Amino acid sequence: MEKARIAFRFGHFGDCFHGSQVQPDVPTVQGTLMHIFKKKLKWTNERMPVAMASRTDSGVHVRLNGGFIDLEKSRWDAMGESGFIKAVGHQIPDSISLIDARQVTDDWSPRRALHRTYRYRMECMEGWIEPELKDFEKLCSLFEGEHDWSNFCRREPGRTTIRVVESCKPWINSGRIVGFEIVGEAFVWNQVRRIANAMHAVITNYRTIERVIEARDNPQTEIDLGLAEPDWLILWSVSWEDIPDIDSPEPTIPIPDHSSSRWQELCRQQQKEILIRQFDLIEGQY
Repeated sequence: MEKARIAFRFGHFGDCFHGSQVQPDVPTVQGTLMHIFKKKLKWTNERMPVAMASRTDSGVHVRLNGGFIDLEKSRWDAMGESGFIKAVGHQIPDSISLIDARQVTDDWSPRRALHRTYRYRMECMEGWIEPELKDFEKLCSLFEGEHDWSNFCRREPGRTTIRVVESCKPWINSGRIVGFEIVGEAFVWNQVRRIANAMHAVITNYRTIERVIEARDNPQTEIDLGLAEPDWLILWSVSWEDIPDIDSPEPTIPIPDHSSSRWQELCRQQQKEILIRQFDLIEGQY
């Protein structure tokens, strides 16, 4: 039976899942999609029919990620993108937003992305003080380039910790620094969250820039600069060759309301609102 490889893009709320990758006995994004394709729609019998571009931890929101599934070509030819979106859309929970789908080459892999873009909203971290723009640009620049990120990741046996960060710059919204945006072909586990915590430590004078540079330039010496919360991290986009990027207007982000003792809970709601508005803009509904 001739197969067609179908690439699809989606986003999801990170607080609704125990991460993106399938795990036993807990809800995950990959597990949810696999259940829909295998049990609900009965489109495949493969044990692991869904592969995804980027894995994310529990609590990390996703504006745009990508995956694929191999379907019978006759089925795809009959329904096309609109039929695929309609069928899957009827089954997925509200916590997942299916964006689009297209046929790709049989050897296409979502893991072979041109680059991935993350945004971390640092203004929601306890003790945040908005720095001067030039100072923050300098701080961001410390994390650009090719490095061994052993001190900025959760190490995994047998996996290289060398990665190239193409850019790291302030995330500015409504004229203020809300955090940073970081772009690279790939990242190691927890890299962005550890970078966020290192930046926060410098901004709050808990660490010096020299200590951060020492951790970056001496991967053979374990230097733990801490791990920031997942709540403020968004996988903003993933780009692939021959698939057009999806751009949408920058969301207006409210200033955190510190008059409330539960201000971080309000920030968590805002994180989801950012995604909801982005999904609506992407789908042409907002």
